[in-house]
Amino acid sequence: MEANNHQKKTVKQQLLLLAMVCFLSLVGSSSMLAFGNDNNGGDPKSSAPGLSNHKKNQYKKDATRLALRQLVDGNGFENLDAEVPKEMVESIYSSLIAIHTSGLPEAKIVTTQHKLHTFPTPTVDRLVVIYKRDATWAIPLRLGDDVTDNDKINELSEKFKLKIDRHVEWDEEHFSFNMRAEESINIAPLAKDLSTVESVTLVDMMEPNGDGNDIEVKKLPNGWEINYIIKFDGCISGCKKRHTWSFEVINGKVNFKGESGDELPKWMR
Repeated sequence: MEANNHQKKTVKQQLLLLAMVCFLSLVGSSSMLAFGNDNNGGDPKSSAPGLSNHKKNQYKKDATRLALRQLVDGNGFENLDAEVPKEMVESIYSSLIAIHTSGLPEAKIVTTQHKLHTFPTPTVDRLVVIYKRDATWAIPLRLGDDVTDNDKINELSEKFKLKIDRHVEWDEEHFSFNMRAEESINIAPLAKDLSTVESVTLVDMMEPNGDGNDIEVKKLPNGWEINYIIKFDGCISGCKKRHTWSFEVINGKVNFKGESGDELPKWMR
């Protein structure tokens, strides 16, 4: 009897040890996966230890907007491709991250104290489609699904990883739904295509009116000049004053170049 009890105890200990080994193996592999895939499945070199996914996503949107502004050249964002050149976006993104993590006092002022990001134009992640309530292709949406019976909408959704959500009644004659991009892209050409769908009366890219804080970039031979800008004084109709912190990121090395512009009010310092 004692031998049997001893044998049972030994088996339990072995099973417990095996379970612990499996658990530690699972935790280790999960940690490696998270480290290698922390930027929407992107390249591990885009990782930035210490920054939250939310903050990295914000910088990815900033980088996409800044790349589009470099490319637009007065032609209109709707005339550019929806997919923004990845190398340019990654280059700007890496420079923004380098400034944030540089530890420079001036970098902390713009990234941590004032939390400066790009003014949200152009749109890089969402739009709202407003359509006539009698549209037959929208019947699945009205039944609670997240797909339509329209080929163009479905093709764009699949190709550019757009998710339909928040389908609501807009007014007595219209319904609306949101489309959100999993990764930052140029939304304008997609909005242009969607506006041609039967029964669609408006595609709103949700761009704000007025003006506000921003980031601007200028291409350098081996990097970027990056200017963080606080704007103030009458920004509803167009800010009259601005204060700028300028940095250069050359081959990944960050240099603070100086401040310029209008003096900040005391409440902004």
